[in-house]
Amino acid sequence: MKSWPYLIAATLILAAIVHLTTILVWPNFVMSRLTAGLAENVGVNIPNHADRPTSDSRTVVRPSPDLIYTICAFDVSKQALRISAPVPVDTYFSLSMFGDDTDNFFVVNDSQLDKDRVEVVLVKTPDQVSGLGGAPIVIAPSDTGVVLFRTLIASEDRFSELDAVRRQATCEAM
Repeated sequence: MKSWPYLIAATLILAAIVHLTTILVWPNFVMSRLTAGLAENVGVNIPNHADRPTSDSRTVVRPSPDLIYTICAFDVSKQALRISAPVPVDTYFSLSMFGDDTDNFFVVNDSQLDKDRVEVVLVKTPDQVSGLGGAPIVIAPSDTGVVLFRTLIASEDRFSELDAVRRQATCEAM
């Protein structure tokens, strides 16, 4: 009869373990699988111009069939990375960066840019910054992660044009 306090305590302990595992371990596991897959398929610091998403696509979580994606697994542990892409005209475009725990630490979209090209330098530590030139500097919270370019296909007539533009995106080690 008096075993219910032990059952409640055991349930709360198990819930805490599951919660902490979900919060602390799962994001790193998900991102490590993604970056390892990208590294195996195309390499690190090399853009992967993904095929147009279908219902079976899962490189990007919950992909939209109205967007085309370019994704780059990065590693800034030894050197900085120059990230650059043309900004397509008259459509949505964004550049996002995610750390190894899936946290989004940088994002910019076409409406925030006043030029036809986005260029940033991604570094791990501020001491990598000297002598890198005029591009804005972004400090990564982790050595590894993912850079994600998104382009909206507002009209099927523009798909070829937008695909050609997004294939000019680069992630170059400096």
